[in-house]
Amino acid sequence: MFMYNKDMDYKEYKNKIIQNMPDFNYHGMWKGSIKKHILGNPKTQIEKVDIINKYSILPNVMPIDSETLHLHTHAHHLNSSQIMCYNFFRPIIGEYDKSIKMYQNTELLSLLIERLIKKPISTNNSHDCYCNFEYIESSKENTNFDFYFKSTNTEVFFEIKYSEQYFSRKSSSKKASEQYEKVYRPMINNAKDMLNIEAINEYNFNNKYYQLFRNAIRANRNRYVLFVCPKAHNFLINQFNDFSDNFLSKDGKERIMLITWEKIIEVAKTLNIRTEYFEKRYLEFL
Repeated sequence: MFMYNKDMDYKEYKNKIIQNMPDFNYHGMWKGSIKKHILGNPKTQIEKVDIINKYSILPNVMPIDSETLHLHTHAHHLNSSQIMCYNFFRPIIGEYDKSIKMYQNTELLSLLIERLIKKPISTNNSHDCYCNFEYIESSKENTNFDFYFKSTNTEVFFEIKYSEQYFSRKSSSKKASEQYEKVYRPMINNAKDMLNIEAINEYNFNNKYYQLFRNAIRANRNRYVLFVCPKAHNFLINQFNDFSDNFLSKDGKERIMLITWEKIIEVAKTLNIRTEYFEKRYLEFL
C-alpha cells in the first residue's frame, strides 16, 4: 500500500502544480481567463510544436518532431503529462526508425525498465527491440499508451499521469455495451490469469474503472502495464489501490502496477540518468 499525504486534496494538489510552473511571459487563455501555465493559443500543429520546443522541452531533451509525435490538444500546457513523459524518456532512447515508425531501444532504457519491473530483459535480437510514444496496439480497439517498450521477451505499456484528477472512470463510447461484449470481454478472458475475473462485469468495467481495466487487460506473463503518477497524487493512488484490491490476481499485481515518478527517479539515479531538470520542473515542489 502506498503512503500519501491525506491533508492535500486534489484542488490543492493541482494548484500547487500550476503555481509552480515557470512563467515564460507567453500566456494563453482558458475559459476566458489568462493562464501563465498555458503557452499561447496555437492555431496549427506547427505552431504548437514550435511553442513546445521553445518553452516546454527541457534543456537536456531533443526537440519534438511533428512528424513522429502526435500532440494532444493541451500539449502546450506546461503541466501536460504527454510532454512530461517525453521529457523523461526521450533522452534515454535511440533514434526514430521511419521504416517501422518506432524509436530504437537503448541499453540504458532496458536497464531502467528491468529494475522497475524486477525481471531480466533480453535484448538479443535488436530488430525486435523498440519503443514509442503514443503507442496504439490495435486499430480495432484504439487505446493509446503514453509510452511503450518492447524487447525480445518483454513488453511494457505506460500510462502517465500528472495533474489529471482521475483515471477515466466511464467509457465515452456511444456503443459501450457492444464494445464491451465484442472487444473487451475476449481481452478479459485472455488476461484471466491476471484478474479476479469473477468480480468483473460490464457496469464496473464501463462506469467505474474504465481506463484502468482497458489498460490492464494487456497484461500477461511477459507483458506489464505500469501506471505512473507523483506520490503526492492521493486520488490516483487510492483509485488504483481500490482497483488492484478488487480485481487483480496475485500474478496480476506483479505485472499491473502503479509506480510513482519518485520511484522511477530513484531507480534512474542508480543508472546515472540525469534527472535534475525533470525534478525541478515537475516534482520538487510537491
